[in-house]
Amino acid sequence: MTFVKTIISYLSKNGTINKMMLFESPFTDLNDQGLSGVFDNVADVSKVVKIIDDINKNAEVG
Repeated sequence: MTFVKTIISYLSKNGTINKMMLFESPFTDLNDQGLSGVFDNVADVSKVVKIIDDINKNAEVG
């Protein structure tokens, strides 16, 4: 949950997120592997990436 809250906080401040950020600080503070270290199931990682893609797409202007 802390990792997801970090994503939400980042999105609230920045509007979008580059998926590569999920492997950098502050997302590596919980696990040094970032997203793949927090979610060990590939399906879960894919779901998170899909949600982020959808959010980023919705945030696009024009």
